[in-house]
Amino acid sequence: MLDKKIFEDNFTKFSEMKNKVKKDPNLLKFHIYPEAGWLNDPNGLCEYKGRYHIYYQYSPLDENKSDICWGHVSTEDFLNYKREDIFIYPDFKLDKDGAYSGSAFIKDDKINFFYTGNVKHDGDYDFIKEGREHNTVRIVSDAYNYSDKILIFDNDDYPREMTKHVRDPKIYEKDGYYYMFIGARSIEDKGLVLVYRSKDLENFTYHMRIETDYDFGFMWECPDFFTIDSKDFLILCPQGVENETYRYQNIYQSGYFPIEIDLNEKTYKLGEFTELDYGFDFYAPQTFEDSKSRRILIAWMGMPD
Repeated sequence: MLDKKIFEDNFTKFSEMKNKVKKDPNLLKFHIYPEAGWLNDPNGLCEYKGRYHIYYQYSPLDENKSDICWGHVSTEDFLNYKREDIFIYPDFKLDKDGAYSGSAFIKDDKINFFYTGNVKHDGDYDFIKEGREHNTVRIVSDAYNYSDKILIFDNDDYPREMTKHVRDPKIYEKDGYYYMFIGARSIEDKGLVLVYRSKDLENFTYHMRIETDYDFGFMWECPDFFTIDSKDFLILCPQGVENETYRYQNIYQSGYFPIEIDLNEKTYKLGEFTELDYGFDFYAPQTFEDSKSRRILIAWMGMPD
């Protein structure tokens, strides 16, 4: 569990040292980067009261990744950014080994954040099929402060045939229901998306799953479901897809399926998967819709492993 005081003391020392060093003219101007430590997936993207909020996975000390927090910047124009205080610390029994990826959903003038709380047990485990908790956690926020951390799901709430890799919740609203899409890995090493349904953003029940009828990776991370011009799309990051001559050349891929889905009847048909970017430094994309009805996508400029 991250000790806030130790982190704050170390970060203060780093900031004092940094201020004595001439600013590097090659620092990024329009991309978000950490002043110290390590950054990865964008999280909780939203527009709230006229300001865009971009959270991201952040390891401030860059030592063992058990200190994964949510970093936070905000902007009004995607040109000028303000560094905000760290938003979520892994300071609770549900997320003591990292506040992992999640998303934002605004309802009744409040931001509902859902994320994965990572917990690793002591012992000789593989942390795939045993030895890990993957808790789905909810907080309610004004973008800067939040309520108590509320447990939505723990290990016992996912289908039994899942590994301990179930993560990255994303909310979609339709016809009076809230649907939560979560990436998953089955014990047979098949990637898929689990879908849960709720009437109140607090009490969710298992609804359905989305998967291919062919081999397409052992894990599907970072799902995102949305509608554009009456067409539905499912973004995800499949891990373990076999390379082809020109496609799937990354270690892990990121792209989308067009999908014909009836969430009420639990039926769907996946179209052909299309990569969002053929480069080697694009991963974990997340989207949100702003007040101008723009669908905005932000991704991590980096690759794992």
